[in-house]
Amino acid sequence: MSKIIMVQGTSSGAGKSFITTAICRFLKKKGFNVAPYKAQNMSLNAVAVEEGEMAWAQFVQALACEAEPSVLMNPVLLKPVGNSRSELILLGKSSGFVYSATFDEYRKRAKPVAYSALRKLMSRYDVIVAEGAGSPAEINIKEHDYVNMMLAKTFDAPVLLVADIERGGVFAQIVGTMELLDEEERRLIEGFIINKFRGNPELLKSGLEFIKARTQKEVLAVIPYAENSLPPEDSLDIRKKKGKHRIAVIKYPRISNFSDLIPLWIEDVEIVWVTDKSELQGARAVILPGSRRVLEDLRWMKEKGIYQEILNLHQRGTFILGICGGFQMLSKLLVDETGSEGGGTEKGLSMVPAVVEYTHRKQAKPVKAVKLTRRYPWIPQTLKGYIIKAGRMHLESEALFRIGRETDGYARENLMGTHIHNILWDDTFRSALMEKLGIPPSGKSYQEELNRTFDDLAEIIEREERLKEKILELAQTG
Repeated sequence: MSKIIMVQGTSSGAGKSFITTAICRFLKKKGFNVAPYKAQNMSLNAVAVEEGEMAWAQFVQALACEAEPSVLMNPVLLKPVGNSRSELILLGKSSGFVYSATFDEYRKRAKPVAYSALRKLMSRYDVIVAEGAGSPAEINIKEHDYVNMMLAKTFDAPVLLVADIERGGVFAQIVGTMELLDEEERRLIEGFIINKFRGNPELLKSGLEFIKARTQKEVLAVIPYAENSLPPEDSLDIRKKKGKHRIAVIKYPRISNFSDLIPLWIEDVEIVWVTDKSELQGARAVILPGSRRVLEDLRWMKEKGIYQEILNLHQRGTFILGICGGFQMLSKLLVDETGSEGGGTEKGLSMVPAVVEYTHRKQAKPVKAVKLTRRYPWIPQTLKGYIIKAGRMHLESEALFRIGRETDGYARENLMGTHIHNILWDDTFRSALMEKLGIPPSGKSYQEELNRTFDDLAEIIEREERLKEKILELAQTG
C-alpha cells in the first residue's frame, strides 16, 4: 500500500494546489512513482480524459508527476451552473445536479466513491499527494466533510498545513486552525508552510517561535512570493498577460475551460479579458471561449454591447475564434428546450451557417480531428484535443474536421470555430494562428515550458531543507 502525504490550507487560495504540484514534481524527480489526488474539486475548468471529465488542476498535477491523468485523481467534480446549483460529475460521468441546501446528503453519496478511488490509486503508486479543499476548520460543514481531516483520519495521512502570509494574519490563521481541530486531527499535522512571503525571513523569527510554543509544531518552510506560473485553476485566478499584440478574450460570467488559452502566455501577445465593449478596440483577434451557460452568456454579451461590437470588428476584418460554447454562439440560432444552457431560443452572431440544439446527452472524450478541406492551408491537417459538450450543431455548409463518424468545425478567411478544446496546446496550430494574425510566433513548445515550470517548483522544495527532509521522510515511512 502506498503512502499518502496530504496538503491542506488555512483557507481557500492559501496555495494548496501550488504546493501540491511542487511536491508532486519533487518526488517524481527523486524517483518515486507518484500521483495527485483531490477528493472533490469545484471548478468550471475541466478536461476530458478516456474515462470522462476531471478537474483541470489535477490534470496539471498529473502532468507534473508524469502520470497518466485519470478521473481517480479527482473522483468528484462540481461544476457550478448558478442559483446555488452544481452539476455533479462522479468518476468522470455526469450524475445530475446538487443544490447547496442539500450538500450534506450529496456528501454521503460522494464519500464512498471518493475513498474507493483513492484506494485504487494507492494500489498503483508509491506515493499519493492528496490536496484538501478550502479549510479543515469549517465547523459548520465539518460533520459531513470528507475532503480534509476526515480523509486524513480515515487513511491516517500526515498533513502539511499551508497558510498565505500575503493576506495578513498568518499567525492567527495557523493558531486558529489548530484550535478548531480536535486532538486526533492535530496529531496528524506534521508542520506548517508559510506561503507568499515578501521580505527578509529573519523578520518572522519571533512569530515562528510563537507558533512552535503555542502548537508544538514547526514551520517547515517560508516560501518566498513568486508569480504563480502554473495554469490558473478557476476564473478567479485569471491573470493579465502583457505583450506587443492584443488578443481579446470574452470573459462572460459563466466562462469555462479557459485553460484552452494558457499556451498564449508564451507568445508575444497581450491578453485582454473583455467585460466591456470598449476593451475590444485594437485587438488582432477576438476569442469566444467555452461557456457553462451558452445562451445565458450570449444574452449577457448582447446586454453589454459586446455582441454588436464583435459583429462590427468582424466586418472590418478582425479574426474571430470560437471554441466549444463560443463556437456555438457564432451560429444563426441556438435552441435550448432543456434549460441546461439558459433556456429558450436565442439568435447567435450568424457567422456560422448552423443551428444548435441542446439535449440532455453530453459528450466528454479525447479526440483526434482530421481536416476535410484543402482550403485554409494555415490550419494543420490533424489536431488533438478533447470535447465536453451537450449541444448538437446542424451545420448547413462544409465542416472543417472529421472526428470519428462525426464532423466538427467551420472556417472562413477571418473566422474559425470548433468544439475541440486544447487546440492551442498544439505548437504547430498555435504558431500558424500567430502567423495568420501577423504576429511573429515564439517557436517555443508549450509542453517544454510547462515542464520547466514544474522543475522550478521542485527546486522550491529542494531549497527548503527542513521541508525537503520532512517530505522524503513521509514518502519513505508514511
